[in-house]
Amino acid sequence: MAVLPSSLLKIILVLFLFTSFSYLPENSASAEENIEAKIEKAIKDYLEDYQVPGASVALVHNNELFFSKSWGVTGESAEEVTEQTPFTIGSISKSLTGMAIMKLADNGTIRLDASIQEYLPWLKRNNGKAGEITVEQLLAQTSGFSTYDGLALSDKELTGSKAIKHQVKKLAKVELTAAPGEKHQYSNANFLILGAMIEELTGMSYAEYMEQQIFKPLGMKYAAADKEGAYEKGYLRGYQSWFGFPVKSSVAYDNAGAPYGYITSSSADMIQFVKLLSGKGPDHFISDKTLDLFKTPQVQTGEDRYYGLGIRISNPDTPKEMIWHSGSTPDSHAEVFYIPGTSWGGVILTNKSHILEEDGLYYLKNHIISLLNDDEPEKVPKQSLTIQFIMLGCIILLVILSIFLGTSFRTRKYFKKGTGLFLGLLFIGLSAALIPLFIFTTSSPWHSISVFAPDIAFLTILAVIVMAINGLLLFRLILKKTW
Repeated sequence: MAVLPSSLLKIILVLFLFTSFSYLPENSASAEENIEAKIEKAIKDYLEDYQVPGASVALVHNNELFFSKSWGVTGESAEEVTEQTPFTIGSISKSLTGMAIMKLADNGTIRLDASIQEYLPWLKRNNGKAGEITVEQLLAQTSGFSTYDGLALSDKELTGSKAIKHQVKKLAKVELTAAPGEKHQYSNANFLILGAMIEELTGMSYAEYMEQQIFKPLGMKYAAADKEGAYEKGYLRGYQSWFGFPVKSSVAYDNAGAPYGYITSSSADMIQFVKLLSGKGPDHFISDKTLDLFKTPQVQTGEDRYYGLGIRISNPDTPKEMIWHSGSTPDSHAEVFYIPGTSWGGVILTNKSHILEEDGLYYLKNHIISLLNDDEPEKVPKQSLTIQFIMLGCIILLVILSIFLGTSFRTRKYFKKGTGLFLGLLFIGLSAALIPLFIFTTSSPWHSISVFAPDIAFLTILAVIVMAINGLLLFRLILKKTW
């Protein structure tokens, strides 16, 4: 039998190995680079479409940093955004306040089943039901305080060390809209009270306690919970959205708002909080039992969605379980998440906000998670100004009507007196009712509408003015002696 020369055998072996390797799956390093590229493209597309001036995103896998990038500039002095740049994190502050309360429970300083008046005896209320509210019900947002009542005390740009207590005292006159424990009502009022409770029990300001017991132990170097501390660590105001365009925010930091929405933190800081959610935080920071309780669903808030003790949980006890929270202030929007089944976690911080743009960042978060899980990503909705354009169109029609009515002073032949009187009363009535109607339909105080949707508030006021002018023009037409 013929035998192939050894040199020929070597050539065949090399060719075989080269061909085999060409069919191997893409190596892990290349796959990671591909995922990173897709994530970065998705983020850039979002920032461009929603015209967000600055953002910082960080992702971890098995507590190892996988992705960390920043884009754009801050608001007040247009400094470059980095992973150390602090943003206000909105309602993610509730999660950090919740963790602060859980630490106090862990060391026996507070009982979750105790009445709030046991710890805040100065919070005297007219409604006896308030005495039944427990610490746990505040954390789970089942106290009976409504969303509206919380917003009525929010974003007031208060300064001073007594700002939190000052706002909480106002709750003494607020009637509960449900019995304690009856139902979930997401309310900033709950976390205002928890902030005051921290101050009462520790003898420190809320900001001091958070710095010493939460931020420092977790390694959150750029986090702060009051205006002075925030600016010392590099915080700068962001942008409000006017017709989609970023405008430097006119809303100042609110010291009273820290427990529910005004904590400032960088993406590097928030990754430390994500690691804590994964159970891999600093040793002795909090017991496993208490951390698990913090993440345990307490009340259902939607299909497959629950609220824990300051944190949201989706699809609990399934492979798709996600522990997360969103946050918004008038000039920032943020998302934080951890997925136990895959050990992916991350944070997205942006410095532009509008109530109608919040869904965009929520879907971007889900898009990124789908890419990480190698699933088909859902599309991020494009920025929409439909409501603003509809309102603007209505105002233009009202202005045209005003011009027409002004012309009618000279001709006075288009209306009968009864018709003119009816339309005049209608316009005056609508001008008086439009803002109250807006408040009723959105369940939000006018102040909240004006800071979270300033363009819509402006258009509403403009519509009120034009309708009032139309009504007065009609009345003038009716009163003309030569009708």
